Amino acid sequence: MEFLIEFVIDLILEGSIEASKSKKTPKVIRYILLLFIIAFFLGVIGITLFVGLKIAEKNFLAGIFILLIGVFMLIASIIKFKKVYLTNKM
Repeated sequence: MEFLIEFVIDLILEGSIEASKSKKTPKVIRYILLLFIIAFFLGVIGITLFVGLKIAEKNFLAGIFILLIGVFMLIASIIKFKKVYLTNKM
């Protein structure tokens, strides 16, 4: 069951990423897919930061470690977004 869920989510995300890059896809659909992708990744990063804050209340070092992972994911996703969507469009 876990494999099936992972496969479906991977298929949807990869398909959305490729469709949002394609010039053949209408702009409205590309923007909707782009918003879906951004919302998904912001949700994952937000959950990571929230868990880091909750863990920091009990165990400070583990909480800081998880917060650093969340911040790293946020910075890496901003860099990747700029590279893929902003520089290729020009």
